[in-house]
Amino acid sequence: MIEAKNIEFKYKAASGFFVNDITLDISEGQICCLLGKNGCGKTTLLKLLYGMLTPSSGSIYYKGRKICAATLSQYHEEVGFVGHCWCNESLTLEHNVGFLSLLYPSFDRKYYESLLKKAGIEADSDKVFSAFSAGEKIKSEIAFVLARHPKLLLMDEPLANLDTVFKTDILEILQDEVAENGLGILLSTHLLDEISDICDRIAVMDKGSLTAFGDRFEILGENEDKDLRDLVKNTDGSGPRIVPAEAKDPVRKAEVQI
Repeated sequence: MIEAKNIEFKYKAASGFFVNDITLDISEGQICCLLGKNGCGKTTLLKLLYGMLTPSSGSIYYKGRKICAATLSQYHEEVGFVGHCWCNESLTLEHNVGFLSLLYPSFDRKYYESLLKKAGIEADSDKVFSAFSAGEKIKSEIAFVLARHPKLLLMDEPLANLDTVFKTDILEILQDEVAENGLGILLSTHLLDEISDICDRIAVMDKGSLTAFGDRFEILGENEDKDLRDLVKNTDGSGPRIVPAEAKDPVRKAEVQI
C-alpha cells in the first residue's frame, strides 16, 4: 500500500539528517506500531509519509505511485492523519467539521456523529475548539478522520489523554476496520501494553534510524523478550536491523503520475 524507500530528512538548522535512510512498507489490512523514545523521529517520519514534509532524499510510494506535489491531493483523499493539529482553535467543532468535510467526498456524517456519541462529546459540537480538553480534542480528531473512511491511517500518539472506555472502543473500531475494510494503519505510541495484542508488525526508531522492523513475532521472538518496553529501552542502533520482506507487488522505480 505505502512504501518508503531510503528516505532521509534534514531540518534547515540541523547539522545532520534527522531521519536517516528509512525503508519500510505498510500493507492493506495491517496494523504496524511505531515505537521509540521521545525525540527519536517518529512524528517527523509520519509527517514525511503524509506529505507534510518533503524528504531530502529517497522516495515514498502509495499503491505504486510516487508521492509528489502533483499526486498529493488525490493521495490525501485516501489517507488520514491523526496528529493533534487538524482544525482552527478559534472556531467551534461543528464549524470546523462543516468546512473540512467539504474537502472529503467520502465523509460520513452519520458515522462521525456515532463516534462523537461514543466519545461522550456529542453535545459539545457548538463549543469553541480551544475550550476542549486534550482528550476531547483527540477524540474529535479521531472521529473526523475515521468518518472519512480512509484506506491508510497514520496516527501520531492517538491514545494519549484518552479515557479507558473510549480507548477500548477506538482500538476495537480500528481492528474492525482493518479486518472488514482492509484499512492499513501506522500508529506511533508509548502505551506499549495497550497495543501489543493488536499490532501485526513493529517498527522501532532510535536517533532517526529504523533499528528494527518486521513481523511482531519476528521482532519479539517466540521465546525471547516479550516486553515491548525492553525492546524500546534497549535500542541504540547497534543491534541487528530487521528489514521487511519483499512486497508481493513491488513499487515501480520510476515516478508514475496519478
